[in-house]
Amino acid sequence: MSKLVKFISLLLIIQLSANAKILDYKTTRLKSTGGAGVASLLMDEATVLNPAPIAFFNMSSVYVEKSSTDNKDLEENNLKGSSNLAVIASDSSKALKGSLSYVKTKKGDENYKQLSTSFASTVGPKSSLGFTYQDIKRVDNYLGNIEKNEYSQVNIGVFHAVTSSLSLGMVAMDPFKSSENGTKAILGMQYQYGKFISLMLDAGADYTTELSERSLVRGAIQFNVLSDFYIRAGMFDDKIDMQSGSGFGISWIQPKLTLNFAMSNISVDEDALLKQIAEEIQETSFSLSYRF
Repeated sequence: MSKLVKFISLLLIIQLSANAKILDYKTTRLKSTGGAGVASLLMDEATVLNPAPIAFFNMSSVYVEKSSTDNKDLEENNLKGSSNLAVIASDSSKALKGSLSYVKTKKGDENYKQLSTSFASTVGPKSSLGFTYQDIKRVDNYLGNIEKNEYSQVNIGVFHAVTSSLSLGMVAMDPFKSSENGTKAILGMQYQYGKFISLMLDAGADYTTELSERSLVRGAIQFNVLSDFYIRAGMFDDKIDMQSGSGFGISWIQPKLTLNFAMSNISVDEDALLKQIAEEIQETSFSLSYRF
């Protein structure tokens, strides 16, 4: 009987300490598109995804986001959820466009902090080049083992408007291999049909390994309704971070003010090398962007 009690106690300890790794940050818009948007003309996402498109803006922006998650294991048992705060300030009124962001995520005894800056400039009438520098500090709890990691990485992005309806983008993330799992290249395409429908497709891989084994694909669609409302939905399958899922969101866009809301559902696969357990995550995000 004593052995059975010890075994059950051990299972309970493992369950209580089974925190999943905090996910990498995405803006509210990116959560609604499943992360797709490398070729989208975005400003607030310069430090998060592709820094190059900000070169085609001529304004300043302040972005604030609050999000939270509900986490469950595969048996529908509740795990610790996370809360997130992000602030992004961008200035594209000068020749050299720039953006600065601060992200803080808390989840039990785990936390994630990211301070990033991006710069971009046009390299032709329809093309731009951008760079992002990210300083990341994280504390992860994997099966009761607390690990602290601090690293910095550089991302390089390019953007090209083929026509007024078709744009292409590419971003090389962590090409200098500063982190264990951050090196990847992502190609993106966005096609706008008329003024009402936009299609987004991203595909990427960790080019330092077998491409078929460590790849990702993201796809999304956006509808413009009632002139100032945008509805988005997206899906993704990421064999690099061992995640898959979908997102949905809506934006209300005015000349100076933008309100965004998104919900996403994410399935995380267990992976000892990535130090993560299997779980299901439902994330809710709200953000406000003021442009001037």
